[in-house]
Formats: sequence, structure tokens, C-alpha cells
Amino acid sequence: MSGTPDIVGRRFPSVAGRALSGAVVRFPEDLAGAPALLLCAYRRGTQDDVDQWAAFAARRLPDLSVYELPIISSRVWRPLQGWIDGGMRGGVPPGLWANVVTLYEDGGRARAFIGDGGGLRTQVVLLDGDGLVAFTDAGGFREDAAERLAEAAAALGT
Repeated sequence: MSGTPDIVGRRFPSVAGRALSGAVVRFPEDLAGAPALLLCAYRRGTQDDVDQWAAFAARRLPDLSVYELPIISSRVWRPLQGWIDGGMRGGVPPGLWANVVTLYEDGGRARAFIGDGGGLRTQVVLLDGDGLVAFTDAGGFREDAAERLAEAAAALGT
């Protein structure tokens, strides 16, 4: 398991995934030049941490686009994509399906860039309008880290 690299200031790699809505989404290209928050998770048990970050963003950063990115980079799971995504649809309200984008084929590239701090923690990545990383955190939801995220988002004009 790799640590979490210092990626602030670096351009997020071009990766594509399929949203629960069925649409193919490319990051950072499809973000329309606007900042976005990516809540990346490698393990199923990370959802509680993802939910805390998402709730904070909804409360404090309502104008910021937020995407949940389940990253499943192991080829073992690729034949089960439909089953996995179907299971996620059952737990996600349909209005949010466009913002839950699973990375399978490009998951390895995203994970190598973001790093993996281990455990059941979300890899939080704030992108600016050019796809550059403006903030990252891998320590699990904490109020002080959430406040730093809010400050970084404010610096981007969100």
C-alpha cells in the first residue's frame, strides 16, 4: 500500500468512469472549467467517511460540485461491474446518480496519483477549474481538515 503523495498543484490525470446514471464522465475534462470536490474511496466500508465529507460540503460549500468516486482498480471485479453498480444504485437516491462515478479501468491510474493512506478513509481531492489539485486530505473526516477544505474552496471563489 502506497502512502499519500503531495499532489497539490499537480494536474489530476485524465480518467473516465461510468456514473450510476449511465453517463460516461471524464475527470477533469467534463468539469466545465469549474472547481469540483472528488471524494475517492477504495474500500466499501469508507462510505460513512464519504457521507461526512459530502454532508459538510452540502452545508458549507453548496455551490461546489461534489463527486463520489468509488475506485475499484482490481481487474478481478471488472466482470462484476453491472452487479456492483446496481447494488450502489439501490443505496443512492436517483437524484445523486450523476455524481457517483465508479472508476474501474482507469482506477489504477487515479489511485497511483492520489495515493492510498489505508484504512476506511476518504481520499479528498479539491480541483480548481483547470484540473489542478488545490487541496487534498486522507486522514478521515475531521472538523479542522474540513475547515481547511472550506478555506481552499473559498480561495477558488466557491
